[in-house]
Amino acid sequence: MRYRAVCKIEECNWVVYTSRDHEKTCWQTKTFNNDHTCSREATNRAANRNWLTSKLVKKVRKYPNFRQCEAVVYFKSKCDLVLNRSSISRALAYARAVVYQDEKAQYIMVRDYGETLLKCNRGSTVRIDTILQLDGEVIFQKMSVCLSGCKNGFKTGCRRLIGLDGIFFKTQIGDQILSPVGQDANNHIYIIAWAIVDVKNTDNWK
Repeated sequence: MRYRAVCKIEECNWVVYTSRDHEKTCWQTKTFNNDHTCSREATNRAANRNWLTSKLVKKVRKYPNFRQCEAVVYFKSKCDLVLNRSSISRALAYARAVVYQDEKAQYIMVRDYGETLLKCNRGSTVRIDTILQLDGEVIFQKMSVCLSGCKNGFKTGCRRLIGLDGIFFKTQIGDQILSPVGQDANNHIYIIAWAIVDVKNTDNWK
């Protein structure tokens, strides 16, 4: 048994020839010319839409505002591929759709998450508010969580000082996370509770 591989460009001299040894215990490369005389190609038929989407999904999850020009640079630097903009644009749209659907699916499990917190942390407080649409669909509005351990820890070991902090979620859906924070005996930040809300206003802070 033997194999011979050549460059797909007929004029190129690149070649490798491999065969079994006499005892047929291993493979032996007998000819190997590693000099390409053809120009390098920056295209690959294997880089189809599904492959591009799988790569871009990871990027979009990490950077929701990942742009087409950044995708071009990414594939050029990481994969040495030059792709047309229409292919990248379609793959980026599919990647965003995948990520967006994944994020929406997470909200379906919010009530199960709340029940699990209450079951595993006796004395905790979990509140979930939703909005009922005219078509009967239930939309998530906000959720607040205060674990019993956080309550007791603040009462017994923290300074009597409460600060407020809030940040934006870097997701397609948006939302914000609000948190009242304290200060422990080591002057470190202590999370008392947290809430996921659609907008930062006085009502949601209360």
